[in-house]
Amino acid sequence: MNQRTALEELDIKITLLLERYEALKEENRKLEEAITINRETEAELRKEILKLREEEELKELEIEDIAKKISQALEENREFQQISA
Repeated sequence: MNQRTALEELDIKITLLLERYEALKEENRKLEEAITINRETEAELRKEILKLREEEELKELEIEDIAKKISQALEENREFQQISA
């Protein structure tokens, strides 16, 4: 009778271990899925950051070009005023 009880206890312990194993396996699967999603999101965000930086550089070049044109126009205006004075 004691042997059967020991076998039953062992069976219960094995069952609990298997349940825990399956739960951990499922948790691991979900974590791997989350990591994959996060990596994809990170890649998309990195691309977006790169795009925004490129756009910022272009706008800075445009601003520099506009400032240069304004400066040239002001210089031409001064020269014209000096000539006509």
